[in-house]
Amino acid sequence: MITINSVNQSQVYAKSRSIYGIPAQLHGTSNTFDLGGIKAKDGMTIKPNRLIRSDSLSKLTYKDKWRLDKQSHLRVVIDFRSTAEMHQMPDKELSYAVIHHLSVMADPRFGVHSPKQYAVQLAHRQSNNMQLFYKKMVTNRHSIKTYQKMFKLLLNNRSGAVLYHCTHGKDRTGIATMLILSSLGVPKKTIFQNYLQSNQALRSFNKIEQHQIKRITHNRRTLLNLKRSQMASRSYLRAAYSAIDHQSGSVKNYLKHKMKLSNSAISTLRKDYLTKHQP
Repeated sequence: MITINSVNQSQVYAKSRSIYGIPAQLHGTSNTFDLGGIKAKDGMTIKPNRLIRSDSLSKLTYKDKWRLDKQSHLRVVIDFRSTAEMHQMPDKELSYAVIHHLSVMADPRFGVHSPKQYAVQLAHRQSNNMQLFYKKMVTNRHSIKTYQKMFKLLLNNRSGAVLYHCTHGKDRTGIATMLILSSLGVPKKTIFQNYLQSNQALRSFNKIEQHQIKRITHNRRTLLNLKRSQMASRSYLRAAYSAIDHQSGSVKNYLKHKMKLSNSAISTLRKDYLTKHQP
């Protein structure tokens, strides 16, 4: 017999899954979610074991790799990090998946620095640095071409899961998720809620990083900019949407003209990644 309490818990879980997807049970990552279960329009939901967003795969355990293969059926990995980031903390080898290195940023040294170097960078950043970064990811020619390649890989992957990631799974991966969910007809409200989940997922890591920087400096501007860089903020994603609207008029036009997604391509994506059945 189902109790009222268990029914409520089930409803809460179903609602959570319709926004965030399914958290991966991996020990070596902090911000990995299967997007399966997220609600799109017209009663459709994203299929499980097809789209996975994540942070770096450099600390995967043996059991993690087994789960990605046997349970998630992972077959394609898209790494958005720079060349230097990939060399500094290489992903674990996955014999069952094809790995594509698609750096979102043109600078091959992007994201690599010592704690002292990072503290100096943070001290000189403007308060709107993250908003400018998010605008750049959707307007910079190199970044646009990277996300175009991502969509080509999604269109070519007819079975198995695609996992895409950067270092923390928040910014470059956040924009990728926004674009993917938009192409699948997921409402903007859900996209924002999904994006903000990184604040919860990365809480422990952020505390460790804050402690490292505080051992170097207590400069107020440095610490404030560190927090700005660590968080997922509505204002950051709004900045990306604003840049898209300014450049293309709408997300729909952006997907068509900048991501090179025809109506046929959008239909193919929705056929391959959406289902009417609840996962």
